Amino acid sequence: MVSKHRNEIIRKKQRFEEKTGWEDINDPILDRASHKLRALFAVAIVFLVSLFYLNHIYKIQITDHQLYTLKAEDNRIRMRPIEPIRGNIFDRNGNILAESYDTFDIIAKKENILSKDEFIINASKVFNLNKNQQEQINIQFENKKLKEITLKNNTTLEEFTKLSVDQYLLPEMELVINSNRRYIYPEAMSHLLGYTGKLSQSDFDSVVDVKDGMTHVGKIGIERFYQNLLSGSPGYEKLETNANNEIIRVLENRPALKGQDIYLTIDAKLQNYSYDLLKDKEGTIIVMNPHNGDILSFISHPGYDNNLFANGISSKDYKKLLNDKSKPLFNRLLSGQYPPGSTIKPFFGIVALEEGVIDKTNVFACTGAYKLENYKRPFKCWKKDGHMDVNLSSAVASSCDVFFYRLAETSGIDLMHDKLKKFGFGEKTFIDLYGEKKGLLPSREWKNQSKQAPWYPGETLNVGIGQGYFLVTPLQLASATSMLASGGDSVTPHLFLKSSINNKEQTYNYNENKTSINIDIDSLHIVNEAMWRVIYDNNVGTASNIKKIEGIEFAGKTGTAQVYNLDKGKTGVKSLQDHALFISFAPFESPEIIVSVIIDNGGSGSGVAAPIARDIINFYFNNSKTKLTKK
Repeated sequence: MVSKHRNEIIRKKQRFEEKTGWEDINDPILDRASHKLRALFAVAIVFLVSLFYLNHIYKIQITDHQLYTLKAEDNRIRMRPIEPIRGNIFDRNGNILAESYDTFDIIAKKENILSKDEFIINASKVFNLNKNQQEQINIQFENKKLKEITLKNNTTLEEFTKLSVDQYLLPEMELVINSNRRYIYPEAMSHLLGYTGKLSQSDFDSVVDVKDGMTHVGKIGIERFYQNLLSGSPGYEKLETNANNEIIRVLENRPALKGQDIYLTIDAKLQNYSYDLLKDKEGTIIVMNPHNGDILSFISHPGYDNNLFANGISSKDYKKLLNDKSKPLFNRLLSGQYPPGSTIKPFFGIVALEEGVIDKTNVFACTGAYKLENYKRPFKCWKKDGHMDVNLSSAVASSCDVFFYRLAETSGIDLMHDKLKKFGFGEKTFIDLYGEKKGLLPSREWKNQSKQAPWYPGETLNVGIGQGYFLVTPLQLASATSMLASGGDSVTPHLFLKSSINNKEQTYNYNENKTSINIDIDSLHIVNEAMWRVIYDNNVGTASNIKKIEGIEFAGKTGTAQVYNLDKGKTGVKSLQDHALFISFAPFESPEIIVSVIIDNGGSGSGVAAPIARDIINFYFNNSKTKLTKK
């Protein structure tokens, strides 16, 4: 048994020796030789290993020194952006409309948190969190979209200083400065100013200049259009931290540059007064200087509380606004498109005079309807019994439809389209706001392309009284009215007056804002006097029943834009009521302002829109501090 066991051991030994290359290691002579061999072998292995490591060390210390230095630097250096203070917005008289103020949040970035459970335990100690608050932090952890944990919102520097005593327990916590926005007149100015909000991907794809370090940008309105002026430039702090992410020192500091303050052409007092006039109505008001394009009042009613958006609107509040039938989020001034109705008649009258279609002495008989050849039904006038014999002046003053039906048939759609364009219909005004529509000045070509149908004579008659396919925006109508008031000067409506930073100002260049559309002065006088008769001719004026302003005469034109038809537009549900329009300028002899009013489904331009314009004119000249000069 022993021999068998011994033989087995010998066989294992032989196999080992064959494998290692060593001879009989139990032989004393051979054993000494074996030691020398093993030593040489070991030296060779050590040499090769040492050579490998020396090469690796050389690569780290010499070849890749800069790379690893930077990586080490990243481990202990971090950049903390500093968001700039957003510029304030003022009206033309220096009244503040929007301002910035700072709040502070205490957060912790997830990437710096090694243990969720330990973090929650320590956070509970520092902030004295209850179970519900602990659960909220846990929910934030589970939300993979969140890159940081919010520990406390809207805190103060004093509170953070007190809490920082315990930062050894919670080295991950950081103080984040949030620049917030406050709007002084949240509803009256909402469609004008817009609001700011958190930066989104769509902002990067837009015209807005998004700078590194920004967290909020203007979303709509003035806040959006002048984002690049208001935003300023972000700064940063270069911080050295230890292994626990605690700040050791500030290595470098580049302060943020405050955004520019902006002064608008708006008169806040007039803006608020105009907004209140609409009360429960839906519609628009524009008050503008016809000589330079300054917009003094910019109303789309109803508005909304833009502070809700600036501070982060809840889904409940947002759904409420979306579902509101009055459409408070819809900017009617920019995107509303209405038939101009009878407000187009002064402009069409000038075109007809200038093109020799009629002269001031031409008289047409109005019997209450106009018969077009090959049409079974006549085209009705708003006055069933007719206006009898009328010329252009009395036709404008009385808003006679039959006169303008005949004028349209004589002129033809081609001339009407080509000549009405000079008043800006069918084109954007290029106001300094995004989202403007361009309305629709119809033509044969347009109908052929959009409807794949020919143009019919009856459609020409409808365009002649501002109906049919014809659509204008409130801005277009106001801009066209300013051309009547200024004697034929075209100015771009604008809201920017000047910007200011560090006692340096940038102002609007009015000279580059004005061009002449070459209105025949005699034709202009005829039409403007007819618009005076609208208010002061008790026999024919469609707005002669409104209360007059003592010491100030003004001119205007009523309009009633059909929503459904002449009959059902006067009665029935509100959504089928006609739109009420009124354009005007004052004083009549030397205009300083134009006022344009559109009331959605208001029913009557003379009964609803005209009194509102009258009240605004009265307020401006008797209550407003703003006094304008021609430029």
